[in-house]
Amino acid sequence: MSAQRHHGLTEQAADTAIDQACRMLRLPTIRSQFPDLAEAAKRDQMSYKGFLAELLLA
Repeated sequence: MSAQRHHGLTEQAADTAIDQACRMLRLPTIRSQFPDLAEAAKRDQMSYKGFLAELLLA
């Protein structure tokens, strides 16, 4: 099974896609904490894996 990748999403489109995916997968904590964690990851120059780990640990 291969994941479909969407290159060139705008920030707004990415936020919408994340929100919809969290709703579909029933991940309310990730959905609510994602914006703050994403901003902190950007500010702290966190790696993708580090950000994902923080998000999943939420």
